[in-house]
Amino acid sequence: MRAPASTGGLFLHDMENPSSRSSSPVPNRGESFAYPNHYSYLSRIQWYIRQNTKAVLATFAFLVFLLVISSDFLHDNFGPQALRGVGSFAGAVHGGYFSVEDSKVKDNVFRFAAVTDLDQLSDMHEEKLTYRSVLLPGIITHDPVKNTYKLEMEETRELKTHHNEAGRGAEFSELTIFRNRLLTFDDRTGEVFEILNQADGKSSFVVPRYVLTEGDGDTDKGMKWEWSTVKNGELYMGSMGKEYTHKDGSIANTNNLWISILNARGEIRRVSWVKQYNFVRNVLGAQSPGYLIHEAINWSPHLKKWVFAPRRISTETYDDVKDEKRGSNKVVLVNEDFTDATVVTVNMKSKDGLHGFSSFAFIPGTQDRHVLALRSVEEDCAGDDLDVCKQRSYFVIFDVTTGKVLLDEVEIDEPLKYEGVEFVNMYAVPPK
Repeated sequence: MRAPASTGGLFLHDMENPSSRSSSPVPNRGESFAYPNHYSYLSRIQWYIRQNTKAVLATFAFLVFLLVISSDFLHDNFGPQALRGVGSFAGAVHGGYFSVEDSKVKDNVFRFAAVTDLDQLSDMHEEKLTYRSVLLPGIITHDPVKNTYKLEMEETRELKTHHNEAGRGAEFSELTIFRNRLLTFDDRTGEVFEILNQADGKSSFVVPRYVLTEGDGDTDKGMKWEWSTVKNGELYMGSMGKEYTHKDGSIANTNNLWISILNARGEIRRVSWVKQYNFVRNVLGAQSPGYLIHEAINWSPHLKKWVFAPRRISTETYDDVKDEKRGSNKVVLVNEDFTDATVVTVNMKSKDGLHGFSSFAFIPGTQDRHVLALRSVEEDCAGDDLDVCKQRSYFVIFDVTTGKVLLDEVEIDEPLKYEGVEFVNMYAVPPK
């Protein structure tokens, strides 16, 4: 006997052997032969998805949409307050109005600004508990045919504050634009200040936004800020990358080997950078008791590298007098995970050892290859006699990947120590 084609061999076997028939009933007309009632829930779910593919996909897409619009990332970067730059930044009621893009005057012409750290000389004795820093605007022009630059300095502005720690203040060590805000950092009080313009854009003032202390934060000493940079939408802030040592060379603390990271929501986290600093230290042969002092570190989004331009390099134990002549002309390019590095030598004319990098900024439109850097000098400043202390600063422009000098050191007329530089239009008018 042959079973009908629509029945299948299973039923033929059952008819021939009644005792072997399954106790499970034959599926009803509306029940799938593929997933009978006694099959697992997983099988039923698979069957349901196959039967309702469009509805399931639509539901899944809607849930993903809800997840995305409720995420911190979108709120931080594209929410109404984030777009205006307010609320999350220390409670500021206005948005920022500075940007590197606005520093462009025309093709190959850019505005910049530099700021001073005068150390004890920032004290304005004629005004009680008032401390000052000098802001210097300027313009650079690139000749793309000769691949050279020229530089023009403009009229300075004075930044004043009463904020101080033990009679020291306004020792501004860096300039960085973060979320359209022009920030500067007091390496004595640990404060992060925002620089704002008056309504005419011709004068400026500072407002304190954050106060951060040394190391992991559980100290009462203001962080000695020396550098800052933006990486992946966050502001990295760091110190000199050297242990604080006693006169005999023994280590007192490692607070200056920590960094702080400020995110778009205004939250701050602390990270130990011992590994990172030691990596660069070893690359330059400055292992203990030698040392490096950093004041110029930036992350390059184009090169995908950290760029270190140390101010001091020494193979010997720290000595505050000898330290003044341990200036550096080296730049170190380091990959993101600190496993590989390239050392670049910048061959400037000055060889006296007094000059060292105190800040640099990538020149817009050069894919982070060209930088405008500050070189600072402190001569006979190790003691307490401020009358003999001589400060001066220089601008230099070079290719950070090759060390080729495109504008050799140009001394700033006023004998001051500049420690921060950024590309910015200092004539920006605040929105009404």
